[in-house]
Amino acid sequence: MKIRFLILLTICFGCETKTKEKVSKANETKEYNKAKIETENKKIFLGDVNNDKINDTAFISLKRNLETDEIECGGKNCVINVTFSKNIPEISFDQSLGLVIMKTEDLDNDKGNEIIIFSRTNEGWWNNIYVWTLKKGKWEEIAKTKGFISENKDFENRIIKEKKHFYLIGENQWKENKNGEFEKVKSRI
Repeated sequence: MKIRFLILLTICFGCETKTKEKVSKANETKEYNKAKIETENKKIFLGDVNNDKINDTAFISLKRNLETDEIECGGKNCVINVTFSKNIPEISFDQSLGLVIMKTEDLDNDKGNEIIIFSRTNEGWWNNIYVWTLKKGKWEEIAKTKGFISENKDFENRIIKEKKHFYLIGENQWKENKNGEFEKVKSRI
C-alpha cells in the first residue's frame, strides 16, 4: 500500500510541475507580445528656410518599439513624414529609423536655404545623408551620400567648399584607406 501511495504522489507532483511549466511559457509569450511603444515627437528649429523672414520649424513624429529600436508602421510601409511650419511642404522618407535635420547656407546660389538630413538606416551606424533645397514651393533633393555616424561630431563638416563648388562629404562603406578608416566620398552639390 505504501508503494502505491508513493507512486500516486510521484505521478501527481510530476503532472503538476509540467502544468506550471506550460503556464509559465504562456505568460512569457504574453509579456513578449506586449511591446513597449513610445511616440517620439521632435521639434527642430531651423531658422528661415523659405525666406519669409520668419523662423521655421520641422516636426517629426514616429512610434518606436523600445525593445527592438524599430519603427512601428502598423502594417504599412515604414515612412517618416517631416512636416514644417508656415506652408512649407512635407518630405517623406522610407525605411528610416530616425532623422536629424539641420539648415545650411545657400549651396546652389538660388538665394534659398538648403537643409541637410541624416536618415538612420538598418545598417548599424550608417546614415543616408541628403541635401534638399526649397524651390518654388517644392522640395528638391540636390545631393545624397552615405555616412558613418557614431558620435555627434560625425554630423559636422559634411558640406565643404572647394574652389567655387560645394560638396557633400560621405564615406564608402565598402572601402577603407591604409589607416583602416572608411574612404571619403564627395558628391557635388
